[in-house]
Amino acid sequence: MPAKKIVLSNDAALLTILEDSFFQREGFELVLVQDGQTGFQAVEAEAPTLAVFDLALLGDQALECCQEIKRDPLLVATPVLLLLPVKAPEELADACWHAGCDAVVHRPLASERFLDAACGLLGISRRLERRLPVSLPLAILDSKQKKHPARCVNLNSGGMFIATETLFPVDTALILEWTQPGSDLPLQAAVRVAWVNHPEWLKKHALPCGLGVQFTNPGQAVVAAVQELIDSLPAAG
Repeated sequence: MPAKKIVLSNDAALLTILEDSFFQREGFELVLVQDGQTGFQAVEAEAPTLAVFDLALLGDQALECCQEIKRDPLLVATPVLLLLPVKAPEELADACWHAGCDAVVHRPLASERFLDAACGLLGISRRLERRLPVSLPLAILDSKQKKHPARCVNLNSGGMFIATETLFPVDTALILEWTQPGSDLPLQAAVRVAWVNHPEWLKKHALPCGLGVQFTNPGQAVVAAVQELIDSLPAAG
């Protein structure tokens, strides 16, 4: 599966929002750019799922970059979100729309407002951001059907974070096997590795060494089982 990338202006507040959101947990790679020219080159080279350019940093270069992207028949489908400076005049917002952007967000930069706009462009439900703590023993089955002990420490309807000493590269296809509370029958779900919390490079220091995984084409049994787990957790209410 190709990597999911976001090309964006190198802005500390914007980075904080993205790094603390489900975009980071679901394995999105952030590609930072310094100006309009490198912005266009990054979109051309990386084929991102989203491009975010800040007019407070790039000025008219952000508009020119957006225009170039939307004029290019190979890049025109790339969603472009433009960030306006504080107290930007309405004429500047109009200029963003005329440049062909897909969304505009005004500063000061509010996390909820930005994430709503970004999710809307990508067709992603914000409910994926909610991660619920759990302690569920399970096993990881690799491509040779070898079982590795693990423990799910949080989950949502889209995936899990699994504490394990056996790490696999991003995009590795695996099978998870666990037994629902109150059941004797093991359940299996296909997943892909979305990101890795490596002991020498912890993306999330609050989490143990392990893997963030996404369910891949889950059947009705898996969907129902995961929802059952979520509904059983005190935090779910």
